[in-house]
Amino acid sequence: MPAQRNLRIGNCSGATGDAPHAMARMVRDADVDVITGDWLSEMNIAWESIKKAEDPELGYDVGFLRQLTECIDDVAEKKTKIITNAGAMNAPVLARRVEELCRSRGHDLVVATILGDDVSHLLTRGKSGERVLDFPHLDHQEQLLKDWDAELEPTCAAAYIGAWGIVAALKEGADIIICGRVTDASPVIGAAAWWYGWSETSYDQLAGALIAGHLIECGPYATGANFSGFKQFLPELVDLAFPMAEITLSGTCYITKPDSMNGVVNKFNITSQLLYELQGQMYLNPDVVADIASIRIEETVQKDRVFVSGCKGSPPPPTTKVMIAAPGGWQAETTYYINGLDVHEKAQMMKQQLQNIFGGSQFSKFSVELYGTQAENPTSQQAGTVMLRVFAQARRREDITAEKFKIPLYSLRMQSYPGYHMNLDFRTMEPKMFYEIFPATIPQVAINHEAVVASKTISIAPPRKTQYYANKRPSSETAEPVDLEYFGPAVRRPLGSIVHARSGDKADNSNIGFFVLHKDEYAWLQSLLTVDRLKGLLQDDYAGHAVERCEFPNILAIHL
Repeated sequence: MPAQRNLRIGNCSGATGDAPHAMARMVRDADVDVITGDWLSEMNIAWESIKKAEDPELGYDVGFLRQLTECIDDVAEKKTKIITNAGAMNAPVLARRVEELCRSRGHDLVVATILGDDVSHLLTRGKSGERVLDFPHLDHQEQLLKDWDAELEPTCAAAYIGAWGIVAALKEGADIIICGRVTDASPVIGAAAWWYGWSETSYDQLAGALIAGHLIECGPYATGANFSGFKQFLPELVDLAFPMAEITLSGTCYITKPDSMNGVVNKFNITSQLLYELQGQMYLNPDVVADIASIRIEETVQKDRVFVSGCKGSPPPPTTKVMIAAPGGWQAETTYYINGLDVHEKAQMMKQQLQNIFGGSQFSKFSVELYGTQAENPTSQQAGTVMLRVFAQARRREDITAEKFKIPLYSLRMQSYPGYHMNLDFRTMEPKMFYEIFPATIPQVAINHEAVVASKTISIAPPRKTQYYANKRPSSETAEPVDLEYFGPAVRRPLGSIVHARSGDKADNSNIGFFVLHKDEYAWLQSLLTVDRLKGLLQDDYAGHAVERCEFPNILAIHL
């Protein structure tokens, strides 16, 4: 642990199925001490639990093992630490596979497993029919798991655990650490806390590492992808690099990328990634809460390298997030293509016919949605075509079989709108199982957090000091709004022609962060983007839900 220099961490995966050779490239071409990768999300917790139920030797992300197999010799030679959440719902089996890989290549590497995230056992019911532990909804705490749809029976629950198991494993000499559902930033927090010897109460430093982890967790999102200012960098946006975080003793960090790889890192695309999946200015984590109201993101003299500072830390909450999944039923869909004139009338004709044939159906959800708008003067059939998506879900498979969905749909082909064109890939109309999720909270004291290194099991205590954070976050309009007429004559243009934005979602809430590039534009943005203005911009998509607003003046951003 040469803590006299900054810790360098490289990311090699932002999601399951990400670039298949990213780990090899990071370990070979980048000078990093630790490589982290994010293979797990709300989406594939249920997937992996299904696989594990079918075969106890499955339930982890096989893509991680393929990537590690490609470069395990380089990992051993360079002594690079690997920390991943690819263990998903079966971390012990993946750890065993990694140990077998190391032995087969003649490498004496120490593989550790982090346990405790799988809290599915807490879903079992007692003799009275009640669960030993109930779970309040993450965002609507008056709603409990027992109030969820009575037809749904949860099959798995994964708690988002913190970084101290990772720290303990590194202290015991672990080289490769296999985690399940640790938080996205936990591998970065854990590596930094071990490297610098931070304590549980090093809140400012831990908060900085939390934000560093947040910035690199999505891989190429930090090197030019998913960035509304992409156009000026188009030639470089091919085969993008994965990002690196260089974390300092104080918890500040530099975000950069390997010099040999494509992409761009500047304060604007890092601002964009910061605003992704936030919920106001307080970023909650099971180890620390980061207050990012005063965060700064600044260019450095070195190309593709920005400096991030200004995070303040405070004690974590007594709870953490838990994702509960249940089989939701079966779903099927198809698409109609509508071309030329009278698009809305043609869609209306189709909707009427669908309502007629499915009027008495047992679907739990049925939607008919038009994608696109009628073109004024299209130069081709393709340019003048919009899509009408028909989507259905049912609790029971027998309610969405071919006789109940595909055959009635196909029977309309000779009585439909002019220019009728249906997607004839019938596979989309075959029922497929889907899962539903219930995002909830769980007391950290209810989690049996452990680090297993060789034959040694280390118990990780829950945080000794916690702090309550209100579920309803502070929201306010700008303190000193300016009459928009003050800025002079205006013309109507798309908001995105001046303002950059990034959206995200967590469970059943969404966020949007807007920011401008120049300081003299910020007062206009503050005054323009009120809560009511956002509702107006969303128009038909706004469904009456609560909207929270806060400002990040140092990065010229408004968050809703």
